[in-house]
Amino acid sequence: MFVFSRLDRAFFSVIVWAMASFVANAQELPWHLGSLSPSAAVAPSAINTASVKPGPYEVVVAVIDSGVVAGHPSLEGRLLPGYDMSSSLANGRGGRSADASPDTRDATCGAHVASAASRTHGTEVASLIAGNGQAGVLGVNPSAKILPIRLFGACPTTRADLLDAMTWAGGFPVSGLPINLHPARVINLSFSGGQRACGPDLQRVVDRLATRSIFVVAAVGNTYGAKLTEPANCEGVISVGAVDAENNIEAYSALDARTVIYAPGGGKDLSGNSPWHDNKLKVASFDVNLMGNEKHIAAARGVGTSYAAPLVSGFVSLVLSQRSNMSPAEFLRELSKYSRPVNVSYRCPDCVARGLVMTSTSPL
Repeated sequence: MFVFSRLDRAFFSVIVWAMASFVANAQELPWHLGSLSPSAAVAPSAINTASVKPGPYEVVVAVIDSGVVAGHPSLEGRLLPGYDMSSSLANGRGGRSADASPDTRDATCGAHVASAASRTHGTEVASLIAGNGQAGVLGVNPSAKILPIRLFGACPTTRADLLDAMTWAGGFPVSGLPINLHPARVINLSFSGGQRACGPDLQRVVDRLATRSIFVVAAVGNTYGAKLTEPANCEGVISVGAVDAENNIEAYSALDARTVIYAPGGGKDLSGNSPWHDNKLKVASFDVNLMGNEKHIAAARGVGTSYAAPLVSGFVSLVLSQRSNMSPAEFLRELSKYSRPVNVSYRCPDCVARGLVMTSTSPL
């Protein structure tokens, strides 16, 4: 029999309180995922995957972006060996290589200096897909593997680089490159700004990927109501617009009746004291401390269609972890089971907008 002194009892109480606090904190989830408690209030646009456990099939998601900074605790165990696809003569690394990390913080391309936001963009996108929960950054599918592919940095990318990046991500051979040993089932493209009509060269790549049931997910762009541009306007691509926590289409999102799905993208703070009123997505990122050293952080600062897209990529990978044989065409046929109406926007009277969601009737 144990006998506790007053000091022992006080210490024990502190330990119990600390453990309870830790458990409570460990159960906190980003608002866009919903809640583990069926009685808890959730954001109207939450995708409600909080209680959905990944299935037995491991899914690779290619993040074609600015590269991913290795070493963030929230991405520990999630990263695969990637590739730098930038073939620009101004690439400070001398061209393509197996180094998929972003440019350094002080990287330049002529007179252009790479922004810190661009450097961490790919890392933040990856964390929304597969964050392991450390520091409160939980991805939609924490069992997914991320294939980081660096496409842009201080120097502009080329169309050929994008086509090669997508082709290589899917496991197809690309001249001069080693075969990708970890072909992706989902390719996330968190950027826009190409041609107003999908070029035949890009469409051929998307079609080729579809022959292997590879999903291509693309942000519609932060173009304040403009029509879709590449790559979101290509046939078979899952184009993603952004809604706020209250299920309204964000003002910055492109608006087009062809947009396949909307997902939380964050934006300005909302009124009220709800847990989602800050309307930002929590991401894994990096910042500089007072000593000038880079440090990893977790911050609620994700805003844009480029952050809505990885929620969809993570969602698709979560479905594929249960239904590994699903094709993009099959997913699109069943989209009504994975979506709900978005609040009507007067800015797009011909839009029938649908928001991403997991429901009790979703076919998992």
